[in-house]
Amino acid sequence: MTTGAQEAEVLAKAPYDGRYDRVVRLAQAIFGAPIAALNLLGEHEEYTVAAVGARRGTSPRSESICRFTVDQDDVLEVPDLREDPRFRDASIVAGPPRARFYAGVPLRASSGQKVGTLCILDLVPRELGVTQREMLADLGAVLERELGVQEEMARAGEVQRQLLPSELPALAGLEGAGRVLQAREAGGDFFDWQVVRGPQGQEELQVVLADVMGKGMPASLIAAEVRAVLRTHSRYVGVAEAVQRTSESTSRDLETIGRFVTLWAGRLDPASGTLEYVDAGHGLAVIASPRGPRRLVQRHLPLGMPVASTWTQATDVLERDELLVVVSDGVFDVFESVDAALDAVGTLDTTRTCAEVVDQIVAYAAKQGTVDDVTAVVVRRTGAEPASSRAPELVRAEEREQRV
Repeated sequence: MTTGAQEAEVLAKAPYDGRYDRVVRLAQAIFGAPIAALNLLGEHEEYTVAAVGARRGTSPRSESICRFTVDQDDVLEVPDLREDPRFRDASIVAGPPRARFYAGVPLRASSGQKVGTLCILDLVPRELGVTQREMLADLGAVLERELGVQEEMARAGEVQRQLLPSELPALAGLEGAGRVLQAREAGGDFFDWQVVRGPQGQEELQVVLADVMGKGMPASLIAAEVRAVLRTHSRYVGVAEAVQRTSESTSRDLETIGRFVTLWAGRLDPASGTLEYVDAGHGLAVIASPRGPRRLVQRHLPLGMPVASTWTQATDVLERDELLVVVSDGVFDVFESVDAALDAVGTLDTTRTCAEVVDQIVAYAAKQGTVDDVTAVVVRRTGAEPASSRAPELVRAEEREQRV
């Protein structure tokens, strides 16, 4: 069973979007206290995730006054901290800001576990009236609802991350890696890959990266729908027809909520390196080559646009010393122009592993302070010959040798 401290740590480490600030500011104004804070109590640390008059960050739980608040069901009020043996030696009492008064209300997660407090502190001794205690409890209830929303978002984001592929399908002749860094708990970026049959029955790798307009839960729901529909259609038809059918299947939902989806989908034959792809308004796929990068882009509209569209496929060849690199606009947004981004792609070391290149791309975008979801997928041909591409008589001969 998850403890309150464990739930508090999940909430504290979730991407912070300022959802608690308004309530904390309101508490500070109502009570005229110089300090108001939302503190979440982990196993060993106290996380100040929103505050007025205090610094956000972490401190040892052992020094926390709020740890006593979560042990009870009602408001904890300490008129003079210096006169209370439990708190007189606490760092915020004995040292700056030299707090004298404390009042806090325990906060529960949706599970009922106590995870933290809304508290106010003053630099002089004081007492709350009955009405003021009730107001503090009411503000705590507001924050509990916000915590519940945050908790649901955190769970949704975790489910979304678990649905992303963790490793490349077992397809000889290829190496690949992908990663999503979400700007919020859940997002509209996703990547996917699956093994499909080519026109000659050979196994090919389908690589997809899509970006739903917007962020958060609505975008993540549309991303899940598009991914599921595209995977289904891709089992039976070519990449262009699969994108066309996906657009037709999702157009009503996209139109209803006013969203569109940019998407890049490609199919790679490990043996020949033939790459057939469709670019539905994405424009962010590149082949990184020692001979210079080249974009894999078409002039097609995204999915969900209110005009009739048809998607056709284009073809390129991925050589064994090249990398297929597909990213979301969270990566390209940190550059001044497309040319600058292409120059950066040209500096990628194509001899590094795909996982190393993905990490390099995501880390660079994050370091530049991107505010959007960041996704990167990298694939290379390793030179190992897929079994399905070998001549049938050679396969049979090897099987006979193994039996002998």
